[in-house]
Amino acid sequence: MGRSVLVVLWILVFTRPCKPKNVGWIWHVTDFHWDFTYDDRRLSCREYQADSGPFGDFWCDSPWRLCQEAVNIMTLTKPKVDFVLWTGDNVLHGKDEDLNLTRNNEILTRLTSLLSDAFPDIPIYPTFGNHDYWPTDQFPAHGNTLYNLTLENWKQWINDTVQENNFLKGAYYTVKTQHDLRIIALNTNLYYTSNKMTKDMKDPADQFQWLELVLSEAATKKEKVLVTGHVPPGIYAPGGFSWMYKQFNEAFNDLMIKHSDVIVGLHFGHSHADLWSLYRNSAGEPVVPVFMAPSVTPWRYKISASGHNPAVRLIKYDRDDGSPLDISNYYMDLDLSNKNNRPEWQISYNMTTGYDIPDVTPSSLARVIGRMKTNMVPLQNYNKWRFANAPANVTVPCDDKCSQEVLCSLDHLDIDDFNSCLQNVSSGSGIWLDTIIIVCTFILYFFKIES
Repeated sequence: MGRSVLVVLWILVFTRPCKPKNVGWIWHVTDFHWDFTYDDRRLSCREYQADSGPFGDFWCDSPWRLCQEAVNIMTLTKPKVDFVLWTGDNVLHGKDEDLNLTRNNEILTRLTSLLSDAFPDIPIYPTFGNHDYWPTDQFPAHGNTLYNLTLENWKQWINDTVQENNFLKGAYYTVKTQHDLRIIALNTNLYYTSNKMTKDMKDPADQFQWLELVLSEAATKKEKVLVTGHVPPGIYAPGGFSWMYKQFNEAFNDLMIKHSDVIVGLHFGHSHADLWSLYRNSAGEPVVPVFMAPSVTPWRYKISASGHNPAVRLIKYDRDDGSPLDISNYYMDLDLSNKNNRPEWQISYNMTTGYDIPDVTPSSLARVIGRMKTNMVPLQNYNKWRFANAPANVTVPCDDKCSQEVLCSLDHLDIDDFNSCLQNVSSGSGIWLDTIIIVCTFILYFFKIES
């Protein structure tokens, strides 16, 4: 009888259902690149013979109608989210002589109104993109007129005198959400390789010093932190380069790994593609995921790059610990939308289903990387899904060199580590190739003897 009771107790204890996740949702929208001249001069694509459809063209930045529809699909798909991440680059890809501080501020103000009207009761956490400044990319290491003008638009979400002063100093700030997740919004344009103003500096706007302090205090208070900004850390692949100056990328990476116990994830824009990577600590353990969202603009970079449809991102997360649970991208089929003169949106894919993982935490993403090293299918899927919102007539080839670069970039966010990874992969390939040649030589030799 006693044994039966123990069995029942064992069943009750070890087979009771797990506590359901306290699920929250986040919209991430980035790289609007609104071309306010789309209907006439088309300054973002004047050197190309663009078709100029009502929702845009793959050679051009976004017309206003596309900006509206991108925000509209967000409110139609998931109107009630905990907050919105808005990671910059709102100004078109234009020349400095066609823009000015007043014009850039007007663009930022117009898009601020578009988002705040769509989500009137939901916090929006914005950051600057490199194109938002004038002259383009050249963010100085101190306060300036654009910061003052933009704060008037964004203070409704920052709503803290101390953080407003931080914004005026360097366009960075931190806030806590209603579910106690700390948001750290950074101005990583200070570290961008096209920014000549900060190239030789150690800590522009004292942002690293401030970031260290905020992360240390978060650890003391047992807070969880989400980091967001525009220009991402790490290595872009294929291509094998960093968007940040080497000294800034290294310093940033060191801080993220040092404070990985409180950081639940990083979210950036800038790359115009669906990308992700993974920080590992000195023991090789996965610690922090980095996610880059696709862009609203369909603009392709010069003639060699691929066109891609406009997209927005929905993030599912655990409100209790801040951990990322899933990511889904929604894209507009630009060709079909222009043809039908109505927006044609669809879901691209979601990460958990696509990669067959339970969530998008570091351990799960490490599992995907591990599969990629022994099975080409997950790596091919990554390359495909990077441009899953690409038009149907566009293919993005990725040869062996490209695949090696992509694989090494996933968990080698320092350029020296990345290059070492490439050398190891190449050396390994060379060893296997030599072995195959030797084996084949012996086989041919013995066949020759037998004959």
